[in-house]
Amino acid sequence: MKRFWIACFISINCFLVRMTVSDNIDPLDVLTLTVASNRTDGFERYLRSARVYGFENNVMVLGLDKPWKGGNMKSLGGGYKINLLKKALKKFKDDEKKIILFTDSYDVIFSSKLEKIVKKFKTFDARIVFGAEKFIWPDKSLASKYPKVYHGEAYLNSGGFIGYASDVYAILNDKKIDDTDDDQLYYTNVYLNENLRKKHKIKLDHKCEIFQNLHGSIENIELRFKEDEAYLQNTLYNTVPMIIHGNGLAKLVLNSLGNYLAKAWNPEEGCLNCWDNTIELSEKEQHTYPPILIAIFIDKATPFLEEFLDKIYRQTYPKSKLHLFVYNNEVYHEKLVQKWIDKFSGQYKSKKVISPSDQIDPATARDLSLNYCLLKECSGHFFIESVAHLDNEHTLKLLVEQQRSIVAPLLLRPGQSWSNFWGAVADNGYYARSSDYMEIIENKRR
Repeated sequence: MKRFWIACFISINCFLVRMTVSDNIDPLDVLTLTVASNRTDGFERYLRSARVYGFENNVMVLGLDKPWKGGNMKSLGGGYKINLLKKALKKFKDDEKKIILFTDSYDVIFSSKLEKIVKKFKTFDARIVFGAEKFIWPDKSLASKYPKVYHGEAYLNSGGFIGYASDVYAILNDKKIDDTDDDQLYYTNVYLNENLRKKHKIKLDHKCEIFQNLHGSIENIELRFKEDEAYLQNTLYNTVPMIIHGNGLAKLVLNSLGNYLAKAWNPEEGCLNCWDNTIELSEKEQHTYPPILIAIFIDKATPFLEEFLDKIYRQTYPKSKLHLFVYNNEVYHEKLVQKWIDKFSGQYKSKKVISPSDQIDPATARDLSLNYCLLKECSGHFFIESVAHLDNEHTLKLLVEQQRSIVAPLLLRPGQSWSNFWGAVADNGYYARSSDYMEIIENKRR
């Protein structure tokens, strides 16, 4: 299905020199790299965050639109990323000044300008700095070989690092690695090699000054706001990380943070990234509207069903661009539904009707509606149950203009904390209340 919606008191000179170093970083001396095979929502979020902070043009994406060769990434894997990096950085192998910033893409959000990231990196007095995390992966037996850390995250995470090109290229070529070997294990062995660690001045970002790996650290972070911009505060180390990585089991948390970080939301205007990539459908060019399937589901006796159906018919989206799928599993409504179908269905591009006598259960009917959508080469599938009324006659048109992969409504029970969505998901897969749940359902965050 095609996607459519979806900082001396020494002297003033000292101060001036420091400002010059931070404000005059030549973008040509910094290269940001990532690896992505598919243009997922996470990848688009990554690019948007780089664009928001003004360095999208510094980003080089490796492996895009090509088959992923690094394994399934559910256990070991990712050596493919190292091999792609080797090839991309070969021309910089002797460049001791160019800075390379590498991160993953699908589960990473930038939360700072590139100049600030580089400035912070230079305070480490290192040639390469890797992000750090609380858990060791993938070989726990290597924990005892790590240098002792008494305050900070102890173990290397390969989802983000920054360093000088000549040193980065050197460690990439320390040993041969197969595409399906584990990239984090490779970098771990490089770091644990004392000779390599000293030669290339490799350090870990123990206090999350640049890289925040979320897995195992969620209780130590807080989403805060400075004026209209959201940022992440690490309350354990009192740092403000600049690159947020939803590693391991923390991807859902990153998705929640992504609603606010990188100027995605502010108190005055609400959701800002909701307007990214939107389109405007012209009433004068209705032939350009993408074809949509409206899937109507009536699987129980429902009051005000006639009004429900009439509101669907009154949608301003041109009927010539709408396929109709009607599932009715309630005998009581059979005559009313058939009357509506007889009167209006001829105006739609096509129709498919499932009646109570067909004895098809709701789950199967949902699958059938998706298959029908694919058969008709629809651009989108609009699913609606009889208990939800489309009071805005422009609903469907507005949803299509949003260009989102999936859009779902927020439905509430008046005066109650009940809604039709979960603010978060617990580790066991069940409901959890997110920190912003009440603000969302009380319409304080939109």
